[in-house]
Amino acid sequence: MEKASVLEKLKALDEQRAKLLDGAKEEALKQAEKAVAQLNELGFNYRLVEGPQTRSRRAVQTDGTGEVRRQQREIPCPVCHFKTQPLHNGRAHRAQQPKKPFTAEELKERGLEKVE
Repeated sequence: MEKASVLEKLKALDEQRAKLLDGAKEEALKQAEKAVAQLNELGFNYRLVEGPQTRSRRAVQTDGTGEVRRQQREIPCPVCHFKTQPLHNGRAHRAQQPKKPFTAEELKERGLEKVE
């Protein structure tokens, strides 16, 4: 019989908690709506939205391991002024001082072939 009364007390407490939360939510919502209305009167464009905010973002490519993979553009390297297979870009020259096109030997070391 004690268990039944404990369960009843818990149910009553849950109902009381839900009512208190609803009241607090209503009060906070009224304050938020009032603040948004004041901002809109000042010329700002605000709105109050419930739920998680979703933004449309570009789809991110992954290589299957979960790591983000960026797509290389099929344009000639800005330093070498020619394309290679596989593609490379100006970042491949970051260790060079001064920056200059790769020689045939350097291309071979890096596993690149000149395409154009």
